[in-house]
Amino acid sequence: QFADLNLGKKYYAKYDRRHDISIVGIYKLSENTTMSGVWVYGTGSAMTLPQADYYANTHNPGTAGTSGFIDYYNSNFVSDYGGKNEFRMEPYHRFDIAFQWHKVKRRGVRTWELSVYNVYNRKNPFFYYLNSYEGKLKKVSLFPIIPSISYTFKF
Repeated sequence: QFADLNLGKKYYAKYDRRHDISIVGIYKLSENTTMSGVWVYGTGSAMTLPQADYYANTHNPGTAGTSGFIDYYNSNFVSDYGGKNEFRMEPYHRFDIAFQWHKVKRRGVRTWELSVYNVYNRKNPFFYYLNSYEGKLKKVSLFPIIPSISYTFKF
């Protein structure tokens, strides 16, 4: 809370996360094979969104546009914001799974890994924006389901 911000009212910090949970499991399936899984959950971040967008006339004495209507040549596009960080993004969650195959070699240990990030393809929010033409809030997501394979040699 700051006297000069948000009209002196309390507000949540951008990265305020009331819930942040990670569950990790690693299982040895056989002498050379392991399986691991991770589930992550977090409360959505707080953010400030515009309540309205509109054109506002600017005061330019001696120019055209004195008819009382909006003069688009002498106006600015303005966004009117509500309270600071009043909006919460959707919660973030995903599940990752991986299988590892290990083999002891003469000079070290070789490991092949097959993994899948975001197994159930959750479209977690990265950021939101207001589409002024449609008047709708749009969500942008990154990182859908991503399979990968890796090779590691420890010596």
